[in-house]
Amino acid sequence: MLFELKNVRHTYLRDTPFAAEALRGLTLSIAENEVTALVGPTRSGKSTLVDILAGLIKVSPGMLSFRGQDVASATFNMERLRAIVGVVFQAPEAQIFEETVGKDVSFGPQRKGVSLAESRRLVQSSLEMVGLSYEDFRTRYTYALSGGQKRRVAIAGVLALQPEVIIFDEPTAGLDPHGRRELLDLITRLKHEQHLGIIYASSSLEDVAELADTIHILDQGKLAFSGTPHEVLARASELDTLQVELPEAARIALSLRAIYPDLPTNVLTLEELEEAIIQASTPTASGGSV
Repeated sequence: MLFELKNVRHTYLRDTPFAAEALRGLTLSIAENEVTALVGPTRSGKSTLVDILAGLIKVSPGMLSFRGQDVASATFNMERLRAIVGVVFQAPEAQIFEETVGKDVSFGPQRKGVSLAESRRLVQSSLEMVGLSYEDFRTRYTYALSGGQKRRVAIAGVLALQPEVIIFDEPTAGLDPHGRRELLDLITRLKHEQHLGIIYASSSLEDVAELADTIHILDQGKLAFSGTPHEVLARASELDTLQVELPEAARIALSLRAIYPDLPTNVLTLEELEEAIIQASTPTASGGSV
């Protein structure tokens, strides 16, 4: 396993009148070489979990292991985890701080002490991976970029560090539908072309239903349930109660339950929904004769 968490708890401002428990005994596993989605409403614990996986918050109490090693062990190399696992935060402004795109993307490689030529190669390849021309963008001022371009530059900065896993924390927040679709397509390409493990935190299943291999549904700092996209969407009524946004096809299927009580909600696309409606509306679907 890439990560394993057992009974992890975390309280902000512990031992103060303002204490807030974010994780309440969370136990889950994240496999290698998969797209794993962490989905839940506001205050479900997603962002806290992202910070823990990125090594930004120390686990106590509870246990976190990375590739079989206890992260709390005195012999554990935290820098190794941070070299393998990159993070793209929700607000790209939080990790873009250089004046130009080229300088920003090269910051990580240069900090690692790579040669100027190697740094330039990493900047060029990383920008091209995210669909930005090296010649067109390397000298552009970061403050003048659009929201979608800033997200791409933030991703390029992480890719330049050559991670094996990237965590995305609500990466499509604030983007218009076109920008959202482009970013999801980019993440899909990174999975297949760069063979990266992906951990994707989102409040909506709309973004991850067709992307994820495994989905963990979080609620109030605990694991509600897990499964494949089809397995999770089969529990659409529970997801709706938890205020998790459903994909369009599953949302329509849930609303049609008044007409077709046996209509399955574990549909990822409108094509799957159409097929399910046809099957539910035939006489044999309810035990009748043809």
